[in-house]
Amino acid sequence: MEYKFSHIGIPTTEDKEWDGFFEPGKVHFTEFDKDEYKIEWVKFDADSPWHPLVTSIPHVAYLVPNIEEAIKGKEVVVAPFSPAKGVRVVFIAHNGSPVEFMEIKE
Repeated sequence: MEYKFSHIGIPTTEDKEWDGFFEPGKVHFTEFDKDEYKIEWVKFDADSPWHPLVTSIPHVAYLVPNIEEAIKGKEVVVAPFSPAKGVRVVFIAHNGSPVEFMEIKE
């Protein structure tokens, strides 16, 4: 499996200039592509349904060609979902840390 670095996501409780809000996950986010170091800030509402690992610990994100292949044998903590057209995302637990896989179809 090929993993290509995408970004790092850092949970915060501080307010930022948010670029968006993903309602199903109840998460505010900044666009990592706008940041020179590919940092995405994320702030979760108190009633976010996402796993505490993802809401409390920074994650690293990788682009993968196929999410199903990437998660084989892995502990999925946030099931695959589509935050935007042509984009699929999933979070796994790896050695006590969250890892995000992103599949982008153009």
